[in-house]
Amino acid sequence: MKNCMHCGKEFEGETGFCPECSAHTQQAPHQQPYRQPPYQQQYQQPYYPPYPQGAYPPPYPPPYQPPTEVDAPNTGFAILCFFFPLVGLILWLVWKDKTPLKAKSCGKGALIGVIVNTAVTVLFVILYIVLIGFAVAATNAPAIYY
Repeated sequence: MKNCMHCGKEFEGETGFCPECSAHTQQAPHQQPYRQPPYQQQYQQPYYPPYPQGAYPPPYPPPYQPPTEVDAPNTGFAILCFFFPLVGLILWLVWKDKTPLKAKSCGKGALIGVIVNTAVTVLFVILYIVLIGFAVAATNAPAIYY
């Protein structure tokens, strides 16, 4: 019993043809049955287990978000604005909507600086008037000779 190389049926006999498909059953001694080359064979993708959730970073970077400015009272700006109240007023106007806590510290520093500056100026004016009064009184006083 022989098997046909083309249809796979069994048949008896030494004829060179298959009784089912009429194909040649004998090959030349130098010929091999045709096989598909490896690059033309059907590709089967290997099995990969599923990735655990959260184990890998996202495939794309997150969208750009501009850095947020920290809004907190700032002692350094308050001291600067105490000595330069005009700078404090300008900073307060610029920052009052964007960073209200920092603007408030600048405004307080500027306001305290204006109040202290005004009080010191008034004290110096009063002291100056008193000293001028003493000087004028001393020049108009009668001389006492012994």
